[in-house]
Amino acid sequence: MGQHTLSWMTALLVLLLAGAATSALAQQYSQAEPVELAVSAEALDSADGDTIRRGAYLARAADCTACHTASDGPPYAGGFAFETPFGTLYSSNITPDAEHGIGDWTQAEFTTALRQGVGKDGKHLYPAMPYTAYTHLSDEDVEALWTYFQHVEPQAVPNERNELMWPFSWRAAMWGWNLLFLDDGRFEPDPQQSDRWNRGAYLVTGPGHCGSCHTPRNLAMARKTDQAFMGHSIQGWHAPRLPAGEGTSDAPGLADWPENEIVQFLQTGAASRSAATGTMKEAIHDSLQYLTEDDLRAIATYLKSLRYEDGETVIATAPTGDNSGLSPSVASRPAQSGTAQAIRIGKMPPPAVPIGDGHGGVTAGERLFMDNCQACHLQGQGMPGAFPALVNNSATAQDDPSNLIKVILQGAQGVQTQQDPTVLTMPDFAWRLNDKQVATLASYVRERFGERAPERAQVSPEQVAELREQVHPPEPDAGH
Repeated sequence: MGQHTLSWMTALLVLLLAGAATSALAQQYSQAEPVELAVSAEALDSADGDTIRRGAYLARAADCTACHTASDGPPYAGGFAFETPFGTLYSSNITPDAEHGIGDWTQAEFTTALRQGVGKDGKHLYPAMPYTAYTHLSDEDVEALWTYFQHVEPQAVPNERNELMWPFSWRAAMWGWNLLFLDDGRFEPDPQQSDRWNRGAYLVTGPGHCGSCHTPRNLAMARKTDQAFMGHSIQGWHAPRLPAGEGTSDAPGLADWPENEIVQFLQTGAASRSAATGTMKEAIHDSLQYLTEDDLRAIATYLKSLRYEDGETVIATAPTGDNSGLSPSVASRPAQSGTAQAIRIGKMPPPAVPIGDGHGGVTAGERLFMDNCQACHLQGQGMPGAFPALVNNSATAQDDPSNLIKVILQGAQGVQTQQDPTVLTMPDFAWRLNDKQVATLASYVRERFGERAPERAQVSPEQVAELREQVHPPEPDAGH
């Protein structure tokens, strides 16, 4: 393969990942309707009813709705626009409409597209569709997805033509990328691990495709498998690391959290030490909140086994006494209402850190915090179930300050879920604070609450200015 071909492939992948992140960010302030099953009652009552339900569950677990449903369109009819500097990429119609969807596909063609990124007539798909993760799906689950999508209500919605400049429109480059980086193979349960661990591993690495956002990429934008889940930045948001482990300057990984807090976060988007932002909000709203509690606990079990040691991600010693009878390819029983931790019940924690010198003296960062943040976040301890604590918060403690800066600039809004339908909002401060003030505030929060050394806590006005342009692009020149 020539050097120019590889560079085109790299550019294609950069384009696609950037587009996916951009489109997700554009939605973060609009609370969509709950994900629909999009099938008739007659289909659910048919002989295939159980398989259809199973496929519907897997479609939610795989977050198919997010990319294949336009904001003003019917479920799975495509047309979702991925805006990029190189043009616009549109998702496809995957309803069983014979002309515009997959109604004239065979199950074998559907399977090949899902696992190998090659659609009908040998047409290569762009890896904005995460077939590199879906390749792990079992035959049983692929058949369930196929059956479900064959019973989704057909939508005669034409596919939008991609508007990508050449050579980014050249799909053939994906053949070489797949040859180099697609590890085509099914999930293999680890006999040394529990059934629950294997179920969690299957969900995280297969349908959940968590590594698509949380794993660093190489120059060709393929995932660095030795650093799985160690965090990755996409369009100004940083997906934090998940493994536990010492030896890094970054914030603790999700694996360091108690299991109940992981489950609560995945169900509601909020926990005592964090609130979902960026693309994670979309994943919780459209996908994770609908998983059974057994599956969420299986995910937590797998995540808590991840460790980062000697420069690579490894699996810790297998948990014992955990064989719950869960099959890696079978959805478990429905979640029981009220089994997650209570959302807004509990005693107010004590102040986390003192503010000021006790004699009325405050630094510039402290003054900005008192004037803009303290009413909700108090002295770093936050308000349980409403406003997250800043101490032990991944946004304040991680190396990359992007999430903290963007939340200050554009505000934040909670995820509306079945478990927690109330949406709480943090206002934006871009209109109120200039770049230097945001940098001073963020530096103070990172040092005081993120417990970072002063030299590692510093945020520059230039970093803020760069992210401010993403949040609030400059107005076009009017010609004056």
